[in-house]
Amino acid sequence: MRNCNQLLPTRSFNPTRMIHQMAPWVPTFIQSTKNNPKPFLPFQLATVDVHTNKPRCRTLVFRDFLFMDKRSNVLTFHIDLRSNKVAESFSLDSPTPVEACFYFAETREQYRFSGHCFLITKRNHSEIPQDVTHRYGIISPSVCGHHKDELYKFATEDERQHSTDNSNRQERVLSQGDFKPPLEQEWGMELKRQWSRLSRSSKSQYRKPNPGTELTTQSSNLLDKINRGVDGSKEETGLENFAIACICVDEVDYLNLTSGSGDERVIFSRSVEGGTENWDEKHVCP
Repeated sequence: MRNCNQLLPTRSFNPTRMIHQMAPWVPTFIQSTKNNPKPFLPFQLATVDVHTNKPRCRTLVFRDFLFMDKRSNVLTFHIDLRSNKVAESFSLDSPTPVEACFYFAETREQYRFSGHCFLITKRNHSEIPQDVTHRYGIISPSVCGHHKDELYKFATEDERQHSTDNSNRQERVLSQGDFKPPLEQEWGMELKRQWSRLSRSSKSQYRKPNPGTELTTQSSNLLDKINRGVDGSKEETGLENFAIACICVDEVDYLNLTSGSGDERVIFSRSVEGGTENWDEKHVCP
């Protein structure tokens, strides 16, 4: 185990005038997810009820990085807009402070992500707060080119015809002058992309009776029909209730308790100077 008096010095990552850079915690987190043998990656999300000021904690499932782009440094999960968690802790108009905790039992690693969360829905994807995209450097896939072809599979014919071909930009280093927030249609494409990856059973959850309402004979019969796939509704019916929640990360507290190699704890802190995102890496006692 590392002696607390012999800690590694703090390191600052400062990609001068560059944007859209992968945060230093991302490669380690990706490797942790690859080491996870389970088909789903659950985590705990802590929020505060905006009405009662009570703490709330729920188990959710990590889905992907925003736009499939690990350089976005934005984690995503799914929620039902009708659920209590939305009314208690989330807003369609402004980002919500959150903390997410991931624990990988096989490798004894824990990640605590602190930051702000905003929602992408079928109704609000044209109104994502611009201050959020600028504050966290969330860039348009039409500029960076990462996974653009896969994303634009979900574009209309008109959107594909008017898109800019940036296929050569994938390897180019981007500067502040290249910044452009995601286009309205790209938010919509991301919504369709993540929806398309859900199983039929998962999609059916979004057309069931409102979560938390009293179970009646009528709602019980409807649940039975949905579970058997004979309710007469199309899979896309639940899309109105589907939302992608995006966690923009400000701080990561990483703990590795792997026996034999020495315990390790690192805190990654994000700051912005002159429009450039910087990450400080500080090694502390476990």
